[in-house]
Amino acid sequence: MSDEEQAGGPRMADNVSLFEDAVRQHSKRLLAIARAIVGTRASPEDVVQQAVMNLFRHRDRYDWREPGGLLRRAVVNEALRLLRQPKMGVVTEEHAGRDDTDPSSASVERETVMQVRRAIAKLPEHYRSALVLCEYEKMSYADIATTLNASVPQIKTWIFRARRQLAEMLKEFAST
Repeated sequence: MSDEEQAGGPRMADNVSLFEDAVRQHSKRLLAIARAIVGTRASPEDVVQQAVMNLFRHRDRYDWREPGGLLRRAVVNEALRLLRQPKMGVVTEEHAGRDDTDPSSASVERETVMQVRRAIAKLPEHYRSALVLCEYEKMSYADIATTLNASVPQIKTWIFRARRQLAEMLKEFAST
């Protein structure tokens, strides 16, 4: 074994490479999770960046061959931490331009998405987090419970109540 290997050289480099690959592979999904949880109350990019930086500082503690759950949990925790702080100013959302052929259907779709996002943003943070992880991330109740540090029955209750509240909030919008 060389002096470099004993000092952690190649192993450290492999770990950094695995970490970078994991972040690159999951970044769009992580951004979607952050956006769904924090909405317009904070910058989802900042949430993901802080979560990734926290993990990078402690990257040697984790196995980066199967990083999906760890990355998701870090983003959820960072988003929840941020939401517990005093409220920040509203940040406008940026939407990438799309080449929709029918401007009126694109407008209706944008309005629908905005209404749903506004309704989700009005949910209590624990309902919102559980619902996002269930609906958008397709996580099992057990995984959501682990991520949010709650029991499975509690997660089921939160998701049920979140769906019920969303249905009530969107009832008028759906009828128009």
